Amino acid sequence: MPADEQHRFGGRHTDEKLDRLQAYMSAYTTALREKGFVLVYIDAFAGSGTRVETKPTLPLFEVDDGDPETITLPGSAKRAFETKPPFGGFVLIEKDPGRFAALERLSTEYPEHRVVLENGDANAVVQRLCRNTPWQGSHKSPPIRGLLFLDPYGMEVSWETIEAVARTEAIDMWCFFPLMGLYRQAAREPAAIDDRKRAKLNSVLGTDEWQHEWYKPAAPSSNLLGLMDDDAARVRTADVNAIEAYVQKRLESVFKGVVLPPRRITGSRGHALASLFFATANPAPKAVALAKKIASHVLNSGNSSHWRPR
Repeated sequence: MPADEQHRFGGRHTDEKLDRLQAYMSAYTTALREKGFVLVYIDAFAGSGTRVETKPTLPLFEVDDGDPETITLPGSAKRAFETKPPFGGFVLIEKDPGRFAALERLSTEYPEHRVVLENGDANAVVQRLCRNTPWQGSHKSPPIRGLLFLDPYGMEVSWETIEAVARTEAIDMWCFFPLMGLYRQAAREPAAIDDRKRAKLNSVLGTDEWQHEWYKPAAPSSNLLGLMDDDAARVRTADVNAIEAYVQKRLESVFKGVVLPPRRITGSRGHALASLFFATANPAPKAVALAKKIASHVLNSGNSSHWRPR
């Protein structure tokens, strides 16, 4: 694969989130295969469909013989293609031309699948898909149910996209929320947040109310005689836990089904990287109960890749 088409990313946390997603895929198609739905997998940041990692070496035996050896591992799209029972259709979205070319080639390895490939902006494509798909079916076609994976490279997902997904009342969403990105953008003092960062936080969260939730007045001694302006007199009191809880509250404000407490993904030193959220848009009690049962087990299981529904 040409270098510009290789998707180099990941590590332990990548394996963890993909294992959990894969466990849900299999349980999802198993549970709904006899329910009369067309089941569609949607990957908003599909990449090349696989990922490349540098193969670990033992320093004692390491020889400088050119480029280090790499290994190709299945990404989310390839895992979806190989899910059993299979999905009825796939929508894979990737903006980068090189990765999209690799994704096209990957899809040809699965001619038995119905695949729609979109080379474009994930927000625009997902919103159009949510708006135009006949999720509830008609007298001519069965209802459609979707499983969406939102795994952005940073803070690319807009709140308008989240709202569009929730309005379908037909999609189960796994969302890798950039917890560390939010924490870093929200400086300790609001005056240190420039217009670009403020606009990005507003876009991701769909509101500017985070400023009132995360920042509180500083100690009175730091604002003698009230001479400092409002921003200068406030500091961020929200830690990573509070920011994560705020994100869950925001998701709960639009999803009519259920939003589960997330799985925190941490780095090698234990610092928070992101939160893996599950939400279902379908408000039907039976759908909520089933999704909650499966997703709760997948999120909380220590060996998620081996879990199967009973």
